[in-house]
Amino acid sequence: MTIDTQISELIESTHQDRFFDGPERERFDDALIGMPLLRFEVLEARDHRERAIAFFEKKHACYARFGAAAASVPLECTNLDHVHIIAATEAASGRLVGGVAIYRHHPSSSLPMQRSVGHFDSVRPEVDSWHGRHVVEFSGLWSDEEWRKTGISAELMQIAFAAAHLLSADKIVGLGHHHLLAFYGTMGLRPHPSIEQFHYPNPEYLSTVVQGDPVGFSTLPPENRRRVRDFVADLASGRPLLWSCPTSQLATTT
Repeated sequence: MTIDTQISELIESTHQDRFFDGPERERFDDALIGMPLLRFEVLEARDHRERAIAFFEKKHACYARFGAAAASVPLECTNLDHVHIIAATEAASGRLVGGVAIYRHHPSSSLPMQRSVGHFDSVRPEVDSWHGRHVVEFSGLWSDEEWRKTGISAELMQIAFAAAHLLSADKIVGLGHHHLLAFYGTMGLRPHPSIEQFHYPNPEYLSTVVQGDPVGFSTLPPENRRRVRDFVADLASGRPLLWSCPTSQLATTT
């Protein structure tokens, strides 16, 4: 699919929610075309190894900038057979600018949370409860510096929720650091009610286990459920996931 076709599809999908035509519509179309356009894809890591390697390298570099490299799951500790990647790329250049990983629980492959804090007394009962369930972990949310605070993280997390639903997951887990808990709450990941906070990956970070519902989306705020269900439908139909960011908003992060 060409970039022109992608832009045309984005414009048409946007018109579905806008009731205007003529000069006003033309001005809107011109403004939309001038915005940076991202494409989101859900990839099986084992089938896209080169892109998976680029994802892990850029994620680690992003975490290192904030002194949190210890919380970045390295590629060498990852079984790509049980990982999906939500990749955000610039539609025009194909440059990878952000992403998040979905790790699927499997007897032959521990989730990142199991390896890092699964031995904690407070966490062990939660890990034991996964037996026979379809549990996934969201981990490794990142974006390039110029895309921070544009809304890209919310898009990635909502698409991840939709992908988890289509993967037939019945529970989402993850590690939430203190400075991200409020954001995770708006994205449907709530602190585990029986697990206290703990210092991880270092004394400067206060973390806890978070969990979400990928079946009925009960943990998502009501205002976000329709958006996630729309992503479910788009992914199931193979429709391209395109997203535009106002140039002015992007410029404020550089």
